[in-house]
Amino acid sequence: MEYDFLHSLSPKIMDIVQRDGPFWHQSHYRLFRERTRMHILGIVISGEGILRLGDRAEQVMRQGAIFQIWPGLKMEMTTSPSNPLCFVSIHYQYGLLQWDGINAKWLKADGPLPLGDFLPEFGTQSMMEKFKHLFGIWGQKEAGFEWEARVEFLCAIREIASALARRREVEEAGTAAIVREAIAYMKAGYQDDLTRDFMARRASLSPSYFSSIFKKHTGYSPIQYLTRIRIDKAKQLLKESRLPIKQVAEEVGFVDSFYFTRLFTRETGLTPSHYRHA
Repeated sequence: MEYDFLHSLSPKIMDIVQRDGPFWHQSHYRLFRERTRMHILGIVISGEGILRLGDRAEQVMRQGAIFQIWPGLKMEMTTSPSNPLCFVSIHYQYGLLQWDGINAKWLKADGPLPLGDFLPEFGTQSMMEKFKHLFGIWGQKEAGFEWEARVEFLCAIREIASALARRREVEEAGTAAIVREAIAYMKAGYQDDLTRDFMARRASLSPSYFSSIFKKHTGYSPIQYLTRIRIDKAKQLLKESRLPIKQVAEEVGFVDSFYFTRLFTRETGLTPSHYRHA
């Protein structure tokens, strides 16, 4: 979650509920809404169930799962008598209050919080206790309970957002290492017939995912990056040697010298011959 979003977030809690065995028994182990009307952020405490939202893939709800529901969705939740689902959920509406100096601007929000729709096994014991504490605050309704619940709710969102940020840092550190290794391999083997699929196999990744993380870290696809390495090496050879253009192309990994010339011209604005004499 972007922290400027969190800074602007202004929720109004409508209700905080706990759904457990007795509730499900009365509901025949099914909760259905043709069209949801509120935002919901919940965490599974125990048991197991299935969540279906609109035409999205169904999600298995187990202990620690954090889920969101937002207005305008068809929603169905089911569980079983043998292992009834128990969760605590916060029902709320929200908007964004943005300040520009002493002037405030209110923006109504319709979609879910940018936390992820469904986070399986993400909730820690601390998060579960925080949601149960919120349920207690709301149920006791002591003086100032709405303000206290709002503060605790924002703290819960901050805790989830921080945990997501930490996980993202770990994931990106891992993918950054993969990309660095791929770049080192390209620099050492640019003369070879390197393909995206070959480099993805070396990294034990699917070609599409390899391309995705490579572009995320470099701004280029793997082949675009390899081409830049080859063109840079070609520039060096053109300036430092008298090798024929065809041989320069072969030395930097291009089988087709005409294709090399087209790429070189597109990248530099000069043909290889003109670049050599520039």
